[in-house]
Amino acid sequence: MPFHKPSGGASLLSDATGSLRRPEFWTFATWLDLITKYRRSRLGILWMFLPPTATVFLLGYFYAGLSNKDPFAFMPYMGMGYILWRFITQVIGESSSTMIGHRAFIMDGRTRFTDYVLRCVSKAGLYFSAALVVVLIAFALSPGFSIVNILTLVVTLPIFLLNLFSVGVLLSLIGARYPDTHEFTTTIFIFGFLLTPILWYPEHIAHGTPRALLMDVNPAFHLIELVRGPLLGRTVRMVTVVYVSVTSVVLPMLAAWAYRRYARFVPIWI
Repeated sequence: MPFHKPSGGASLLSDATGSLRRPEFWTFATWLDLITKYRRSRLGILWMFLPPTATVFLLGYFYAGLSNKDPFAFMPYMGMGYILWRFITQVIGESSSTMIGHRAFIMDGRTRFTDYVLRCVSKAGLYFSAALVVVLIAFALSPGFSIVNILTLVVTLPIFLLNLFSVGVLLSLIGARYPDTHEFTTTIFIFGFLLTPILWYPEHIAHGTPRALLMDVNPAFHLIELVRGPLLGRTVRMVTVVYVSVTSVVLPMLAAWAYRRYARFVPIWI
C-alpha cells in the first residue's frame, strides 16, 4: 500500500477521508494489538468482557447500596458512565503518545497522521463495544427498560466520536511536540474521574456551588451525559445540549486548523 505524502499543509478532512476509505493500516493494527495482547491468556478475548462485568454488576451493586439506590436502576447508569469514561481516557491517553509510538512509520514516509489517531479510536472502540454488551444486559434488567431508547445511540454516538476524534488529533500534535503530555493527561484523569458523575448522580450536587461549577465545565460529563441520558430515559439538560453543540463545531474546526498548521512539523518534533 503506497504511503501518503502531502505537499504543504495537509488537510484534516482529506486525510481523514483517505484513512476511512483505506482503513487497512489502522484496522489491521488494531486487530493485531488485540490478538497479541490475549494470545497467551487462557481466557483469551473473554478478558474484554470480564472487567466490565465485574464493574457493572459487582461495583454497581455495592455503590447502589451505599447511596440507597435501586441496584437495577443504578447499575446501567454507572456502567454506561464507566465505559464511556474509559473510552475517553483510552483515546486521549494513547493519542497523546501515538506520533512518538509510530515514529518508524512516520520516518519511512507514512505522513497521513489520521491513521494513527483512528487506530487509537478503533482500539478503544473495540473495548467499548465489548463492554456495551454487558451494560445493555444490565439495562435490560432495569425497571426503566425501553428498547426504543437504544436507538438514540445512532445519533449520540457519532457526535461523541466526532468530539473524541477531534480531541485525539489535537493531543496527538501536542504530544508530538511535548512528550510530557501523556503523563499530564494521566494525572488529570485521576481528578477528572472524581469530578465526573459516574458513581453519583449530577442532581445530588446543589446548583450554584463550586462543585456544580466544576461539573458543568467538565467536557467529559457533557459527552457522557449526552449518550447515557437518552439511553436510560433521563432528561438531558439544556446546558449539556448547548455545550456539546458548541464543542461539535469548535473542536473539529480547531483540529483542522492545527492539523494544517502543525502536522508538517511532526517528523521534526519526534
